[in-house]
Amino acid sequence: MNRYALRPRLFTAALGAFLMVGCSSSKTTTTTVTERAETSSEAAPQAEAEAVLVPANTVSGIWTQVEGEQGRLATAIQNGQLSDVHVMAFGIRDLVAKMVDMANVASPAGAAKLNGMLGEIKASAAKLDEFGDAGDLSATKAEFTKFEATLSAIKTAMGAN
Repeated sequence: MNRYALRPRLFTAALGAFLMVGCSSSKTTTTTVTERAETSSEAAPQAEAEAVLVPANTVSGIWTQVEGEQGRLATAIQNGQLSDVHVMAFGIRDLVAKMVDMANVASPAGAAKLNGMLGEIKASAAKLDEFGDAGDLSATKAEFTKFEATLSAIKTAMGAN
């Protein structure tokens, strides 16, 4: 047989073998990633599971959640538990963002003012995180006072008093 006649057959055989090896290693990788995902979800600490807040479906429901988290944050700061500050501050920030989005849809006229105050909440939450991580209790307390004042202003602006 002519040596050039074998080339297409060898190429096809080599390509087939390459594809089979590629597919089998892909399955192994997929299984490993899936196993890691299952393992990591089982090993997740309870504290992290509690940190995720699912916003209520109404503005008043979200305010109730914000006030609850605000009370927990105040207690943590009062007790010097600064390592917990960032989780609660960011949780409140996310709840307020959801609430402001809902209010903007319902009443676009006040959107600019609410969005400005939301920016203040975001900046204040970041500072609370920074001061809490640094262990600076006095700066954390001072920033929390600003945080609460902005929350109060948002509540007033939304007519949720």
